[in-house]
Amino acid sequence: LQRLSDPALPVQIEASKALRYLIESDGAEVVLLPVLPNLLSEYFRIMNEIGNDEVVAALQVIIDKFGDHIEPHAVALVNQLSVAFSNYCAVGDDDDDSAMAAAQCLECIATVLKGICMRPDLFKHLEPNLIPIILKILGNDGEFIEYLEYALDILTFLTYFPTELSPQLWEAFPLIYQSFDQYAFDYLSLMVMPLENFIGKSPDYFLAAVTSDGVKYIDLIFKIVGRTLAEDRSSESECRKALSLYMTVLHNCNGKVDSYLSIINDVTLLKLSQQVNAEMPLTRIACYQIIGSCLFYNPLLELQELEKRGVTQQVMTEWTKDAAKMEKWLPRKLTVLGMASIFHLPTSSLPQSVASQLPQIMASAVEMCENMYDDAEKKEDEEDDVLEEEEEEVDNEDEDGYGEDEDVTSETEEAYMDALNKLSGTGDISNFLVGEDWDQDGDDLDDDYTSPIDDIDQLIFLSETLTSAFQKEPEAYKQVQAALPPNVVASCQKVFAAAETQRAQIAQVKLTNAQAK
Repeated sequence: LQRLSDPALPVQIEASKALRYLIESDGAEVVLLPVLPNLLSEYFRIMNEIGNDEVVAALQVIIDKFGDHIEPHAVALVNQLSVAFSNYCAVGDDDDDSAMAAAQCLECIATVLKGICMRPDLFKHLEPNLIPIILKILGNDGEFIEYLEYALDILTFLTYFPTELSPQLWEAFPLIYQSFDQYAFDYLSLMVMPLENFIGKSPDYFLAAVTSDGVKYIDLIFKIVGRTLAEDRSSESECRKALSLYMTVLHNCNGKVDSYLSIINDVTLLKLSQQVNAEMPLTRIACYQIIGSCLFYNPLLELQELEKRGVTQQVMTEWTKDAAKMEKWLPRKLTVLGMASIFHLPTSSLPQSVASQLPQIMASAVEMCENMYDDAEKKEDEEDDVLEEEEEEVDNEDEDGYGEDEDVTSETEEAYMDALNKLSGTGDISNFLVGEDWDQDGDDLDDDYTSPIDDIDQLIFLSETLTSAFQKEPEAYKQVQAALPPNVVASCQKVFAAAETQRAQIAQVKLTNAQAK
């Protein structure tokens, strides 16, 4: 610590770099936490004197380590890092050290934002420093493309955690499209999340907003999706990412984008037809997610779109086949919501291609919902078992020492090895964290996808929809029920009972919360 203030700058630099390796050692937190403000000041002083990415990387380790204590210093940290980034950028492209230090500053800012994500009210105080940097990187015709990944990460934080987005932040929206269109097509995967955050946080603003040239923001989204799916160089993973933008629009703009259903179907059904014989079903499943979203959005309009193209029966048949291959929660839920939405319509308004398949559609929705319920119950049981095992292990560790065949290691040694592993960046997970996809054909990580459908319980939705359909048209649905196999009828009864239990649990939670207030 004393060497950080050594008169010789090289000594200061080496001391600041060395500290990152010692910070995980036993007792480091006790020593460093009381002097954290001074420690941060010393790092910024050194950074002002020389652009060294290893110094900034060491600062990032400190911020990450003391994330729970960084909140009081967040505004000052971001301010200093923003100034440092601008200074390093001003040096020019010829100085590689400064360029790397500038990139490290942005990564460090993202670490600060991660540390204060539970305090979204602080983000508005950081915007004056961060928004100009984001706009600078996104604009300028790709002059700062080496920093684009970091800018998009920061923008994702700024658009995800705050409850409201400022007009100044919305200025980044058309610039994302501009960068995609002109020089950053390959960065689509990083662009989707902030775009979805913009749409989800303020759908009305999104629908009303236009560029300086009068182009609607929603049209920019559709251009991104259309171009991605039309480009030969697009990977299937990128196509699926782009299609998720359709979902976000449909889920957040309920009843306000009827005129866009036609183009959504044009693009989605074309992609589906291209993937009909593909060995991997992931892109087909992504297309069914869009069709399910369209049906949930407006089942009558969506069936009309399918009928116009003469593909209704084919789509429904293939969808029910591929439903058995769906493993992720999102496509399964959208299958239930989409297929169940058909039963909102009077049977007299259904095209013959759908009316003739009502028993199969109902069976698919019910069986999918039942499987989701069983999987959720199984997962809950497994989590309980893991918790019990962990408690037993803790008890055993308290009672037992090391066996003769066990290596004796200290917490300090383990922490040191963990620190080295993190810094060396070995293993598949480190590749993923730096943005590399170690399995291009693997399943997509859609677990982080959020939208208003998160608040809809598929059990209750299906139960209420089918109950209402039977009540409105008892004779028609008696015929549908008669065509169902006995096992599907049993599944229906199981789903209805589970939905009733779910309703009772939700009511109890609401009552408890009301009493607590």
